[in-house]
Amino acid sequence: MSAARVSPERLERLAGSMAHHLDAMYRDLGDLCAIPSVRGKAAVNAPYGVETQRALNFFLERGKQLGFRAVNLDNRAGYVEFGQGEHLVAALCHLDVVPAGDGWDSDPFSPIIGPDRIIARGTADDKGPAIAVLYAMKDLLDSNFSPKGRIRLIVGLDEENGSSCMAHYVKVAEKPHAGFTPDASFPVIYAEKGICQLRLSWQGGQDAKDALRLVAAGGGEAANMIPGRCGLSFVSSDGCKTSETVTGKPGHASMPWLGENAISKAMLTAARKLEAAGCSHPFVRFYVSAIGSGWLGDGLGIACQDESGSLTCNSGKLSLQENNAELILDIRYPVHQTLEAILGGIRQQTAAYGIDVAVVHAIEPLYLPRDSFLVETLSRVYADLTGLDPAPVAIGGGTYARTMPNVVAFGGTFPDEPETAHQAGEYLMTQHLLATAAIYREALQALAQPDPHA
Repeated sequence: MSAARVSPERLERLAGSMAHHLDAMYRDLGDLCAIPSVRGKAAVNAPYGVETQRALNFFLERGKQLGFRAVNLDNRAGYVEFGQGEHLVAALCHLDVVPAGDGWDSDPFSPIIGPDRIIARGTADDKGPAIAVLYAMKDLLDSNFSPKGRIRLIVGLDEENGSSCMAHYVKVAEKPHAGFTPDASFPVIYAEKGICQLRLSWQGGQDAKDALRLVAAGGGEAANMIPGRCGLSFVSSDGCKTSETVTGKPGHASMPWLGENAISKAMLTAARKLEAAGCSHPFVRFYVSAIGSGWLGDGLGIACQDESGSLTCNSGKLSLQENNAELILDIRYPVHQTLEAILGGIRQQTAAYGIDVAVVHAIEPLYLPRDSFLVETLSRVYADLTGLDPAPVAIGGGTYARTMPNVVAFGGTFPDEPETAHQAGEYLMTQHLLATAAIYREALQALAQPDPHA
């Protein structure tokens, strides 16, 4: 079981077992992705904005139409379920999405449904997996499968901005005995790096007599996205103003090697222009020295690694004026490292520049034993259905698995499958939508048998 990809024969067999649901799955996924459920301003009965609320209402109503019990938890989360009894198995998905960003060849919220894929924001992260689980449950329901307890699909609306939706779920609803979230990749994710988002704030000035001054720079839409654009504005000593936009390649902050950070490119561009004019900007000097074009945290004094991988650092948002700047960093640190060590390392580097460091958001690492019932059960299902090595892995992404005990990330992308989440042109292949639904059907069925060692 060492193949890096699922064989075409196995993939076709898996997809074929769910193909009778394809028309309904595509209809529902298209309708769901047409809702621009980026977190917005709180409104009446919509704590995360009206569009996320529309997505929740749509999903719960569709669940009821498919024969499930549907529950809205104060417009912050909800669930659909079937079965009876105390034992609870759950899948956790989210219906909110990151901003569309730049670089799309089509309207990101007007889904394009082709013969082999659907293109829209949210198809891969995480609306496609939510639909896959929904129809995995529908297939079990239609087959008269009787779980030992209940099978539940929990959906939240704030995963991309801190997962407060799941914090609310834990307060008002019961936690599952076992579960998974299809918001990462296969095989089973047994460890997730710690996450901290930091605000670096600077106030100072430039010499007004400089031949060239950087008076503005800005880019990025979310801390957990690799920015695709960053603007620069300069003023020369004779009052001439020039502006330019530096472009990169968007992506997910947890995998900076797959993108190209426009903020980093812009800061390096600004440094070259200022240096050529015999000038400099204090914050730009700091950025080039401490961050540059890298993403391992070397210049910040925080580079480290363990079994879960290397630390990564992404510059997610920048707002710079002539006399002040604010940079938001998204840092994913190894499971055996601490937030205190990260902060200590960074503050040693920023002190000389008069830069203040504040924690915006922080989540502790997640670690589950590889021999736990949950990890072993999902690994067995994955190996049996795909023929691939089921050895569990660690990731830098943060998922709902951190929000409650006995939950791990499981899917929904296969090994060596292109990663399109948070990117322009995000898409989901038809065959993979169906194949993952088949895997989730078997996983839910296996987990619905209580742990014999509990």
